[in-house]
Amino acid sequence: MKTMELPDTNNVYGIVDCGGRVREFAARLRQFRQAEVYVKVSQFDGAQSVFMDTPGASFHAYKYLDDEFLFNGAVAGPAETVCLYTRELCDLLRQTGFPARFEIYDPDSKMLIEALA
Repeated sequence: MKTMELPDTNNVYGIVDCGGRVREFAARLRQFRQAEVYVKVSQFDGAQSVFMDTPGASFHAYKYLDDEFLFNGAVAGPAETVCLYTRELCDLLRQTGFPARFEIYDPDSKMLIEALA
């Protein structure tokens, strides 16, 4: 089976409220589609970032405001596949106590779905 190529730019943009539980957030992401997840802590200022890779997708979360993290990434495939992937991710996060909102864009930067929550 051939793996689809990731787009050159992000096509999914999100905000997740981690509630100060970044390590728990990372643990929940590991439950999603064989995700490889790691937390990076800056040696400069102690800021935490979360990186997630699954077959056909790659995401990066970094602190935005208070307990909110921007959680942006690229998902391979046609619009239907990107939307399904993002909805499943959003549902997992919401069910495990991490409120999330996402926007999905097509290759021409046209918004496909606004405020998927």
